[in-house]
Amino acid sequence: MDPILKYAQSFCKAVIDHAERYSLNMTVLAVDQGGHLIALYRMDKTSFLTIEAARRKALAAASMQLPTSSMVHLFEDDPLVITAVHQGFGALVVPGGFPMIVDGNCRGGLGISGGHYNEDEMLGKKALEYLQRSPAELA
Repeated sequence: MDPILKYAQSFCKAVIDHAERYSLNMTVLAVDQGGHLIALYRMDKTSFLTIEAARRKALAAASMQLPTSSMVHLFEDDPLVITAVHQGFGALVVPGGFPMIVDGNCRGGLGISGGHYNEDEMLGKKALEYLQRSPAELA
């Protein structure tokens, strides 16, 4: 299987597993460097609106090759930049987006939506930690 697809699916599954433990309903997805959808997992009770929010977070993370939580801090003193990013190419600079790093290179973005943005961020970090501890998931 393609390593990028494998990573995207493994991340999405890990987020869903952690969301279930916390009784959260989430959408998680992955996009490639061009913002094209690679994988989408949406839990049953999650609003359809979460798909677009997750996609926009993933797009932001892929384009800047940074977690969206880092971008929030990077741009916090410059609302004009935040407005330009949101309006210019449809990215969403809110915690819950992560660059998809495969073989040491950014290959796209990962986005999570469905809870408070702090919950989205927490689940993404837990999924990344899990994948680091369990490399067999990616083999």
